[in-house]
Amino acid sequence: MTEKQPEDVRPDGEITLSVDGTLATIHISRPNKLNSFTIPMVEQLESHLATIDDSEDIRVVLVTTAGERAFSAGADIKAFSQLSATRMWSQWIRRGHALFDKLAGLRQPSIAAIDGNAFGGGLELALACDIRVMANDAKVGLSELGIGTLPGWGGTARLQKTVGVARAKRMIFTSKMIDAATALDWGLVTDVADRSEVVAKATEIAHQVASRAPIALQMTKQIIDGQSGEGVRLTLEALGSAASSATDDFMEGVTAFRNKRTPEFTGSFDDPASR
Repeated sequence: MTEKQPEDVRPDGEITLSVDGTLATIHISRPNKLNSFTIPMVEQLESHLATIDDSEDIRVVLVTTAGERAFSAGADIKAFSQLSATRMWSQWIRRGHALFDKLAGLRQPSIAAIDGNAFGGGLELALACDIRVMANDAKVGLSELGIGTLPGWGGTARLQKTVGVARAKRMIFTSKMIDAATALDWGLVTDVADRSEVVAKATEIAHQVASRAPIALQMTKQIIDGQSGEGVRLTLEALGSAASSATDDFMEGVTAFRNKRTPEFTGSFDDPASR
């Protein structure tokens, strides 16, 4: 059994990053406020995602949270309700949207351990992960219309891609929370476990993922995302650039550039046997 980490009493909360071999764990700790996000926490997560993206050792990312009351309630309502409309747009919407896009776009697969209720931005956080494991007694939903706003961190797009347009509209229009059985049936989560076993189950899956060939794994993730319509242009450019870097022409072009001469291209690929 894996127990959740003890509660953090810091009012602004904290998001930490720990790395154990090839597994990176992002831990969100503001349980006294349902692990809701403050601006300092957004800044911390931005920094951690940059570290993960730059790492050649990390193969999979696990997202966990502290406390027993909720996985995450998303953005701190009290914090963002005090902002002007302009700062709401620049500080919360644009920045949070870009942050969750960054999480979704990591080279490494990510897994959310939803061992408590996830609503609003908390569900959007989970939806930005590739795999979701949920507690069998938890509920999830996008509740923003209930407070006069709407999902602003990618929830409308990612939810309808995950569960379909009609079900996404039903959840969002009614602010309806769905239980784990429904979430599993709709494909919103991939696995359901007892609350005390969610992190352990997510970690087990993480180790399975980490055992795969890392470059092929990361390319596969990018291809799947591209085929689903997410980042098609970037996917094509990235894979095309990767393929061209394996050609003799690329090596010839770089060598010619360094030596200030005209390259002589042959149109052949690098032969591993000749190395």
